[in-house]
Amino acid sequence: MAPCTNCTSKPGTDEFTCHCPSGFTGLNCTQDVDECQSNPCNGTKSLCVNRINRYSCHCPIGSGGDNCQDNVTTCSEDTCQNGGTCMDIPDTGPQCQCAAGYQGPNCEENIDECESEPCQNGAICKDGVNAYQCFCVPGFQGSHCDLDINECASRPCQNNGTCVDEVDHYRCDCAPGFKGETVECVNIDECASAPCLNEGRCIDRVNSYDCDCEGTGFVGDHCEEDIPECASDPCKHGATCLEGINQYKCLCWPGYEGDNCEVDVDECERLPCENGGKCFERSDVLNYGTLHELNTANFTYEGAAGFICHCLPGFTGDNCSVNVDECEVAPCQHGGSCQDLINSYQCVCPSGFTGVHCEVDINECDSHPCQNGASCEDAANAYRCHCPPPEPDQEPWGGRDCDVRLVGCQQHQCQHEAGCVPMLTDDGEQSYACLCPPGWSGERCNTSTTFSFNSEGYIHMQLPVSKNRTRREADDHGLHMQLRFKSTLPDMVLYYRGTVEQFVSLELVSGSLQAWVKAGKVLHVVYPGPVNDGEWHQVSVTMDERLVLSIKGPGCEEGCRVKNEGHNHLIFLQPSSFQQLYVGGAPQEYLAHTTSGRGFVGCMEDLYVDHKLLLPQDLIREENHGLELGCTKTDWCQEDPCLQRGQCVDMWVRASCQCQRPFYGESCEREYPSWTFGHENTSSYSAYNILESHGNNFSISFLMRSLKHNGLLLQLSRDGDPYLTIYLKEGTVAIYSPHTTLLSEATFVTDGNNNLVTVKVHNALPVGNSMNAWGGNFKGCLQDVRLDHKHLTMEDYPETVEVYQASTEENVLPGCHSDDTCKDEPCFNGGQCQVTWNDFKCDCSINYSGRLCETRLWCVDNPCFDGVRCVDLQDGYECLTEAIFQDNSLQYFANSSLLSPVTRITMDIRTRDENGILLRAAGRAEVFCLGLLNSSLLVKLDSGVSSELLAFTSDRTVADGVWHHVQLTMVDPAQSVSRWRLTVDGQRVGGSFGVGGNLNFLNDTKIWLAEKYTGCLGEVRVGGVYLPLIRVPEAPQVSWFSRLGGHEPIIGCQGAPICDSQPCLNQGECLDQFYEFNCSCSSGWEGELCETEINECSSGPCVYGTCKDLLADYQCDCEPGYTGKDCQEELDNCLEFSCVNGGSCVEMVGTHTCLCPPGYVGKQIDECESSPCLNGATCLDRLNHFLCVCVPGFSGALCESNVKEHKERVPWLAVTIPLTTLCVLLAILVVFFLIMTARKKRQSEGTYSPSSQEVAGARLEMGSVLKVPPEERLI
Repeated sequence: MAPCTNCTSKPGTDEFTCHCPSGFTGLNCTQDVDECQSNPCNGTKSLCVNRINRYSCHCPIGSGGDNCQDNVTTCSEDTCQNGGTCMDIPDTGPQCQCAAGYQGPNCEENIDECESEPCQNGAICKDGVNAYQCFCVPGFQGSHCDLDINECASRPCQNNGTCVDEVDHYRCDCAPGFKGETVECVNIDECASAPCLNEGRCIDRVNSYDCDCEGTGFVGDHCEEDIPECASDPCKHGATCLEGINQYKCLCWPGYEGDNCEVDVDECERLPCENGGKCFERSDVLNYGTLHELNTANFTYEGAAGFICHCLPGFTGDNCSVNVDECEVAPCQHGGSCQDLINSYQCVCPSGFTGVHCEVDINECDSHPCQNGASCEDAANAYRCHCPPPEPDQEPWGGRDCDVRLVGCQQHQCQHEAGCVPMLTDDGEQSYACLCPPGWSGERCNTSTTFSFNSEGYIHMQLPVSKNRTRREADDHGLHMQLRFKSTLPDMVLYYRGTVEQFVSLELVSGSLQAWVKAGKVLHVVYPGPVNDGEWHQVSVTMDERLVLSIKGPGCEEGCRVKNEGHNHLIFLQPSSFQQLYVGGAPQEYLAHTTSGRGFVGCMEDLYVDHKLLLPQDLIREENHGLELGCTKTDWCQEDPCLQRGQCVDMWVRASCQCQRPFYGESCEREYPSWTFGHENTSSYSAYNILESHGNNFSISFLMRSLKHNGLLLQLSRDGDPYLTIYLKEGTVAIYSPHTTLLSEATFVTDGNNNLVTVKVHNALPVGNSMNAWGGNFKGCLQDVRLDHKHLTMEDYPETVEVYQASTEENVLPGCHSDDTCKDEPCFNGGQCQVTWNDFKCDCSINYSGRLCETRLWCVDNPCFDGVRCVDLQDGYECLTEAIFQDNSLQYFANSSLLSPVTRITMDIRTRDENGILLRAAGRAEVFCLGLLNSSLLVKLDSGVSSELLAFTSDRTVADGVWHHVQLTMVDPAQSVSRWRLTVDGQRVGGSFGVGGNLNFLNDTKIWLAEKYTGCLGEVRVGGVYLPLIRVPEAPQVSWFSRLGGHEPIIGCQGAPICDSQPCLNQGECLDQFYEFNCSCSSGWEGELCETEINECSSGPCVYGTCKDLLADYQCDCEPGYTGKDCQEELDNCLEFSCVNGGSCVEMVGTHTCLCPPGYVGKQIDECESSPCLNGATCLDRLNHFLCVCVPGFSGALCESNVKEHKERVPWLAVTIPLTTLCVLLAILVVFFLIMTARKKRQSEGTYSPSSQEVAGARLEMGSVLKVPPEERLI
């Protein structure tokens, strides 16, 4: 264990050294240093008192005060009483240390030890000197009376009773069978409760009893069980047996009688069924399953009583006593009267109807009364004509039969673009009616309904009185308000109707519409809007089962409705309370009950009160303030009064500008000043004294402009300790304060533009004195710096703005200034430097680009030919093109110009040539070839770093006539050897099993391109360097391939004009697929050349009909009773069937029925009644014929032919002979295939086989596959 806190020791020894804290010394730092040894106290306070790591100077004993001029008493014998010890305290005087049991300045007060209530359990405490004594109540003992005396120690309870100790006494819990509370536990008499039943004799035991049941007729522990006389089941017919004492009784079900219920009562004996009805007993088991009333019921004795009557037709009731009223179901339709008959009825039809049930409406339209193309609508004993819309420049038709031209609108007098509707008066005269647009009224729409308020005011009117009624009694002419308005202000009252206690109000609150009703309880609905958009909005407020707010206008063109939750059963509207109406506002005592509290400013029109239109010329006669007729509005924001420095808000009578920072003023014409910090890389700052408390939650905001990504922006300090630091870190605003929840955006702000920064601080607390590196000084401009609502400034601000003025500023320039960034002439190649605020821009000549004009633009001089695309490189240019090859190969040489290792080869190809060489080169020991074999890619390479030749093919064909991007790369180009991967269009299609090195030998060897190849090539790159397909001037770049020879290809990639011959038939479209074509056939045709017409009937689309093939379509001729495109929809069954003798056919679900006239019965002849269809077929009844639907395997009109039997009748020889011939031919083909395979195997020995030869490590001969020239073949 260490001998001190800060200890150092010498390993391997017991030596140690303690480094003592200030004020202590000694081996273990336990000795206090006496700072008074050096007599540090001089002057009047010369008495030195030693402290821990310090001392204090005091006046001599007996003196005190600031200058030790006061006399201070010292200790005497009488100072401390009751044995207290007196001590002289410097500068203060005597102080007593009291003996135990006393306290006070002079120890004069005896301490009351009983005050802490040490005695427990109600004991009495007596105080002494530094002591106390407890006097216990009975039952307790001990110095604090905390010990309970055990009264059970003497075992007072008898008969094995358990003693329970309690306070100052005990209690006995007796053993089972005994009772008592003190010493005696007396035996309990269990027979006292008479537990034995039915006069059984009780015998008392200890904690139990026995019952003697002898002679009682009962058995059991309590003589409770009767001896069962019903055990022999004496009661018959399901009767219930009731036990008695030595006897029983049978309770019979209704319908049975006798002592044992053995007699079945015959209910039909008295002939209860009247009017010839037949009686059946319910107790007869044979009737169950026979009578329809008992079909679903099982026989039970409980339901066996009674009888069932089967009545003759025309009678009903339990005993057939009731004559059936066939008119009771009201069978007669359309108001026909029904006359009841015996087992029948007859309908007497009203005018316009006929039929058995008056169900047939006599069609008055059958006479075609409507003229001029009008449609006729049949009505009850009448008709109605719907006139057609008029032709252009024609008047509409009118009149009862649409036979009169309506010319009433030809010279109409409707004004203000009102619509006109022509009509005929009751006496047949031509007339018209005007449809007024919003804002106009009157017979000719010449009365304006528009009025406005350009200042807060209102109209006051007294409405007429109506009788009291509840809300449920109100009709359409009840409490209702409707108007149209437009305004741009968000908060105002449109109207207030009623008193302070009961009212209806409509107001705008933050642009939303809110309706209130107060009448006993308060109802409230809100339409969120906004509706203060300066456009017309129609709004109505009405009371239904709910308070309803209806709005129509922009955003709600079809109308929107808002209702309050719940129902208004308890609302009682007293119209006398709603006589006062204020429009456009209200007096202040009423506005105080609204949310907005302001009057309306804007325009209104079409004001309806209780469905009555109120005109402005009438309103102006009422008490009004600020009412103006008509509506005039100036677009205050049209001319941009805010100077593009803020958002203009149209306040209806003026414009209001919400200025963007740092602008202010009525038109945002003024700007808060800015300051430049770090100009020309100087160190600058400003300091402010914050004289007011902003609490723990505050915000800091400012505009900044900078290009320096790091630097201190602002730091808040308290008593010299910084507790919040805002700084730039990698171009974003960062905040440091360990105990603060901060909100900020990690947005890039050092982009040279003005950026508004806002920091919201919650619960900011000062932290310790810590100043880290904040990325150096801030360099840039600050503007409009605010701490909450106060501005931090170094200049004079308007008097209305609260500011903190800078107390210190150093190297801060007024305004926002840029460094002279062009003084070092940073632009190259003759570029002109322009200062762009703390940065510069180089205006380069046409041949250079880049930030410093350091990049040469070669393509500006058009070094490539027409039709070839020039692409600039860092040190040169490339001329890119596509070209088509037809066995015209090209030769290239890099001349050791490639700077990077060759680990990748890419090219774009388009061909239908199945075999050919795309790229080939050979060195002394190296070889590379990329070609086509059977439409797949073939790769062979040997980098010379090993004796193994890598060869592999792609698992995907590329000779399909479309462009493909081919890429051959080393899997790990950083290694000296690696596997190679082949990809086509970004997907892996092959790779080597073994490893090989890079292809750096291509840097100084000849490369052949497109040997024995027909097709197009695009960009071809070796090691990322382009192989030019056409001759171009010598490029300036370091790495480049030069053309050594070859035939010039044709620029572009265009195959033979294969579609010029128009091979596709029947208007098919020919699609050029690069030396191949496809035909896109028109509707109704198919085939390679669109030569075959599609038979749309082949799929059997007609369900109940015959299919007729058409061009690109089909037509179904449906059977009677069916319709639809595929004859799948069933028509009215009555179209197929007819009822004779004046019977009416009635359509039913899936069938029909005939309603016969009086005196006729029956139905149409069922053609399927004789079951003519055979072999399980389904018969469909048709008019005068039937139709058989056969099951699978049968055919014929009656499904009489078995399809399988026809098949089985085929002679066996007709099957055997063709099968034998086919087997012989197959055997010949198999033998021929085996012979050809053997010959081919011998001929292919030594040719390319990647799977076998690569594994074996053999070198492959290219000549047999790709027809390589003799001088280039590999041995």
